[in-house]
Amino acid sequence: MENTAEFKVYEKQIWEDVSIYLYGKADYAMDLAMLNNMAVTEDIPLGKVIKIFTDKELNRLGLYSLQSNNSIPATAVDPSQLQTELEGIGYWIIKKNFIVK
Repeated sequence: MENTAEFKVYEKQIWEDVSIYLYGKADYAMDLAMLNNMAVTEDIPLGKVIKIFTDKELNRLGLYSLQSNNSIPATAVDPSQLQTELEGIGYWIIKKNFIVK
């Protein structure tokens, strides 16, 4: 059995973010999700305490880069911020949002 500990998830973090923050690389995202009985595509609730591995190989350069910049990866998409109106020439309407001068 692998060694584990607990970690409190930051806002808008996905499994890849957690893996990068803890290990310096996204390689363990799937393993972390499985350890916590979740799918890698599932959203992690804010503040959820998850199990993490304590014996995985680290990317020290990646971790140093994050720590030296006080960076916390958080790339989850907020559905309320998604663009609802389609853009581009295929969706524009003449004299409404496609105006030739």
